[in-house]
Amino acid sequence: MDALLSKSCGIAAAQRGQIVQRVLVDGWSTAQAAATFGLQERRVARWVADYRRDGMASLREDDAGELLWQRWIRRLRGAVARCYGGVRRGFGLVEPAPCIELRRTGDKRGGGN
Repeated sequence: MDALLSKSCGIAAAQRGQIVQRVLVDGWSTAQAAATFGLQERRVARWVADYRRDGMASLREDDAGELLWQRWIRRLRGAVARCYGGVRRGFGLVEPAPCIELRRTGDKRGGGN
C-alpha cells in the first residue's frame, strides 16, 4: 500500500475516500492526513474541497489533467457569462427588478385591518 500511496496519481477512489474521511469525520487536519499517507497537503486539501462541493462523484475523478481541463472550461464559461451579462446591461437589454414595498405586521396601510 505504501508503494501505491507514494504515487499520488495512482491512488484509488476508495483510498481517497478514506483520506477525506479522516479529515471530515475523524477531525484530522489536512497536514496530518497528508503526512500520514505521504502526500502533499495541497492535494489532500483539494480532495476535501472537491468532496464538499461534488460529494462522492469527486472521488472517481483521478486524472489531474482532466480536472485541470474541466476547471479551465468552468472558469471560461463563467467569464463569458459575466461578460455577456455586462453587455446586456450596458445596452439596456435587462430591465431592473421592480421595487416592492414591504409592510410590517400590523401596518394599517392597504391591509384593511
